[in-house]
Amino acid sequence: MVHINITFPEDLKAKLDKEVKKNRTKRSTFIQNAVRFYLQLKDKKSEQELLKEGYLAVANEDKALMNDFKYVDQESWKHVD
Repeated sequence: MVHINITFPEDLKAKLDKEVKKNRTKRSTFIQNAVRFYLQLKDKKSEQELLKEGYLAVANEDKALMNDFKYVDQESWKHVD
């Protein structure tokens, strides 16, 4: 473990102390958990953005394929009873 010094506005420290007391924990433990939680949320958001980009890229490829075969499909429908 390493020690770090951080500065808080008084109102935020008061809220922190209230939560620490309510959760029966230490400030450092509470802050560690909060930072860990924040970083996990940030990683999850990054994953979701990458997935979205991937889905959009595949959708664009699908549209391009559909356009490539549009005339073949139209020709095929002429032979359907």
